[in-house]
Amino acid sequence: MPDNTEPAALIRALDAVGVDFSIPEPVLRDFLGNAEFTPYPALSAGLLKLLESRMLRRPVFLDVIVFNYEHSPGEPSPRRIEDVDFGVLEGAVLEGFNNRYAEQNVSFQTVLKPLDAPQPPVQTLALVVEGTKKVENGITLVDTDNPRIEVGTKLISVPAQPNNVTVPQEIVRIGNGWRFTNGDVELSVSNGEAEAGLRPIRAGSLSEGANAWPTTVGTFSGATGADVRLQARIRVGYRPVDVKLLVHGRKGFAANTAEKARIALDPDVLLVPIEVARFFSDAIPVQQISAASQMALWDQVPIMSPTTNLKSTDGGTGELQFAERAWDHWPVPDNEGLYTHLGWVSPDSIWGKAGIRFRLVNYIDIKTDNEHAAPGPAPGVVTNATLRANNATLNDHPQHIKDKPVVKVIFMHRIAPPDAPQIGEALVGSSCIGISAGASDRFATIAHEIGHLITGSGSHSTELNNVMNDPGPGTNITDAQIALARTWAKQFADFWVH
Repeated sequence: MPDNTEPAALIRALDAVGVDFSIPEPVLRDFLGNAEFTPYPALSAGLLKLLESRMLRRPVFLDVIVFNYEHSPGEPSPRRIEDVDFGVLEGAVLEGFNNRYAEQNVSFQTVLKPLDAPQPPVQTLALVVEGTKKVENGITLVDTDNPRIEVGTKLISVPAQPNNVTVPQEIVRIGNGWRFTNGDVELSVSNGEAEAGLRPIRAGSLSEGANAWPTTVGTFSGATGADVRLQARIRVGYRPVDVKLLVHGRKGFAANTAEKARIALDPDVLLVPIEVARFFSDAIPVQQISAASQMALWDQVPIMSPTTNLKSTDGGTGELQFAERAWDHWPVPDNEGLYTHLGWVSPDSIWGKAGIRFRLVNYIDIKTDNEHAAPGPAPGVVTNATLRANNATLNDHPQHIKDKPVVKVIFMHRIAPPDAPQIGEALVGSSCIGISAGASDRFATIAHEIGHLITGSGSHSTELNNVMNDPGPGTNITDAQIALARTWAKQFADFWVH
C-alpha cells in the first residue's frame, strides 16, 4: 500500500492492481478523501492489501465493489482498514467481476492474474474526435468546443435473471431513433470546467453523460459479436474532460466498456461567453427561443424530449430490458461546413474561421409587456430605444452575470417598430445585440451583429458574400476581420480563469 494516501495516489495504486471506477472522478476523489463518512478509503486500503503483489485479470469497478460490500449480510460499512472483512471483500470483488464479464467464477483466486502470466494489454477502442488538432501528454486538443465523438465497441451477450442465462445485446437504429435491447450505452463526461468553478448554466453540460447512438442505420447484435460505431456530442473547455464509453448490461456494467480518453479545447482557440435573454409577454410568447434551442444553436447540443427517452425494466428482477430513444434535433453541418438551427447560421460556423468559438453560459427568461417584446409604431422615436431599455433591464436582472464580461444576446419577437427595417442590431459599446425572433429571413444575422461588436462600428462591407454585407450578410470573413475578431475575443479570457 502506498505511503501517500491522497485520492490521486490511491486511484493510481488501485489502477495498477486492476481496480477502476465508473463514477465521475471528482466524486470518487471526494469519497476517497472522506474516511469519516464513506467506506471508500478503508475498502481501497483493503483492496491494496488483498491484491498486494497480485492483480485482477480484468478490471473491476471500485464503486461496484463498495456497493456489493455494503449490501452483503449485515450491511457493513467500514471506516478503518482494521474493520474490513477480507472474506466479504473477496466476495464483493468476485460478484463485480462476474456481473461485468458475464462469467460464473466461484473462487476469488480464479479472477486473479496467474503469477507467471504476462499482463494483458488494456482494451483500447478506436476513438475519433471531431476537430482534433494534436495530442499532447495524452490529451486530445480540439479546435471546437462541441466536438462529435465517435467510438467503437463490440456487442456481447450478458447475464440475465432469474435463470442466469445469457442474452445478446442488440441495437437497432432507424432514422434518428434507436433501441438498445439488454443494455444501454452512454458517453461518460467528467472533470472539465464544471469542477473548476460554477457559473449559472455552463456547468451543466460539461459533466453530464451524453447519449451515444449508432453512426449508421441498421441492426447490430451481440449474437454475432457485431462491431458498432457509436457517436455522441459533448461540450469541452480549456480544462480537460475525461470521456469514457460506458456500456450497460441488464444488471450493472458490461465487459465492453471502453477505456477513458482526455479531451480539451486547444489554447489557441478563443472562447467567447454568451448570455441569452428572451423578452416575452403573455400575448407575445417568443416561444421558439428556449434554453434547449439556444444550447443547440450556440453549442450544437442535441435535443431530446422526455417522451422520446424511455427505459423499460423487468418488474420481477429490476433488470434493464431495453432503452429506446429518438432525437428531436441532431446537429449536422451542411456540405459547406455551415451549421444552421431555427434558420440562423451558428456564429461558430462563420467566426470559427478566426479561431473563435461561442459558448452559451447563461440563459434568462424575462417576462415583460407587449411593447418590450415587440415594439409598436413610434414616430419620432429612436428605433433601438426599446432594445436599449431591455438591455438596461437585463443588466439589473439578478441572474445576469456581472462579475465577468459576456456578450449579451437579447431575443424579442421584434426589436424595432414594425416599419423599421432591421431584424438585428448591435449596441456597440454595450456588448449587446438584439435579434428579432419573429423574422423569417434569419441566416447569418446573429453572426453579422456580433461582427459589429468585433469591429466596434456600424459600418458594413462590400466584399462578395462577406458576413458584414448589408443587406444579405454572407458567410465569409477577411484576414483583417480575423485579426480584429481575435483581438476582440481576448477580452473574455478572464471569464475562463479560475
